[in-house]
Amino acid sequence: MPELRATPAGERTFQVEATVDGRRHAWRVGVPPDLVARLAADPEAVAKATIAFLLDREPPGSIMAAFECSVVPTYFPDYEAELPGYLRR
Repeated sequence: MPELRATPAGERTFQVEATVDGRRHAWRVGVPPDLVARLAADPEAVAKATIAFLLDREPPGSIMAAFECSVVPTYFPDYEAELPGYLRR
């Protein structure tokens, strides 16, 4: 798993970066407050865990460049059930 770095990019939004196979990738991830509340987690950690979850399922170039975490279950119904495991990493 690549090292993930997140920096604030607005209210509830983070720029998450990773180097995969020698190439740098970046995504802008919006984290809804209700998801943070349900997970009792830090929003930055949720953004990083979301990218880790997605990288385990698809190549970095297939991940949308900017998205809200709330759209992930549309594509991956197991997202919210699996996310706590990614937060513990």
